[in-house]
Amino acid sequence: MEKLVLKYNATRVDDIEKAKGLPIENCIADNTINNLALMIMKGLQNEDGTVGVNRPKAIEIIDAYLVEKDKDELLFDITEALVDGGFLSRELDIAKLREKKAKYLTQANEQIDNL
Repeated sequence: MEKLVLKYNATRVDDIEKAKGLPIENCIADNTINNLALMIMKGLQNEDGTVGVNRPKAIEIIDAYLVEKDKDELLFDITEALVDGGFLSRELDIAKLREKKAKYLTQANEQIDNL
């Protein structure tokens, strides 16, 4: 699956914050499917350039995404789009987060191998 194209603006972020009752910084800490679907519903850019999908479509997109990747990667993609939009600190380095995850998983797998 290609990387999701997500675009967030103030209206969409406001909608997310209202739905969750939390600032966007706290919303990204929630990796439930319900929250991920909300983030996709509000931020997915369609092929025609419009942004936003309904809940069933968002769930379908999550299912397709999870065939090749995991929820952490999806959350990283969402977080990266929020950083790009200026809604999270531009100093937040998503590439470093991905590297740390990969390093952690490598270490965990090595420990499992040594059991």
